[in-house]
Amino acid sequence: MNRVSVIYEYDAIIEKLADDIKNSDFKVQYFLKLLNLKSSFFYKKIREKRFTSEELKLISKDLYPDEFQDYKEELIDKLIEKSKQEIKEGKVSNFEDILQESKIKYGIL
Repeated sequence: MNRVSVIYEYDAIIEKLADDIKNSDFKVQYFLKLLNLKSSFFYKKIREKRFTSEELKLISKDLYPDEFQDYKEELIDKLIEKSKQEIKEGKVSNFEDILQESKIKYGIL
């Protein structure tokens, strides 16, 4: 991952965000509620291209559903591969031991 290219890609995404919102299947009101913003502040953010990464994460699920699904699948695949590697390295725990520790920790015994 080239960090500089990510920065420029982010800039391009922010640049066309207003068009993506306008052309989406959702009304602006939906995004206002999702982000908990007043319309004047929302439009100011669009004009000034000042959305935070957290705000973009929230709207990306609905604005880019196919890409979001691909991202989730890719993330799950990476986690599965990491888990397989940890199993090969012997970094495993017995379920019964974990269950017992949890019961003690939370006073469920």
